[in-house]
Amino acid sequence: VCLTCCSRESMVRINQICHKNGIKFFTGDVFGYHGYMFADLGEHEFVEEKPKVAKVSTGVEDGPEAKRARLEPAETTMVKKRLQFCQLREALAMEWRGEKATAA
Repeated sequence: VCLTCCSRESMVRINQICHKNGIKFFTGDVFGYHGYMFADLGEHEFVEEKPKVAKVSTGVEDGPEAKRARLEPAETTMVKKRLQFCQLREALAMEWRGEKATAA
């Protein structure tokens, strides 16, 4: 569900219905040069591409440098992640000033 130009009460009510039923929810609006966007994707699972990390050997390696095993910079691995999105009413109730807001 995607909402624009709605009242705060309508957005909160529709988001609660969507969250309860596992429906992804987006809302936003623009006022001249300023705007906002909010997304409640519920429990969202995604895959992130990360560069592989080379293991550092503590032992002595034999052979020329060119023959040592190493990873190419382009080698990556896929990491599965899961996030839990909050509802709009929870985000609106949050105090967005101070240390807690910086951590969020």
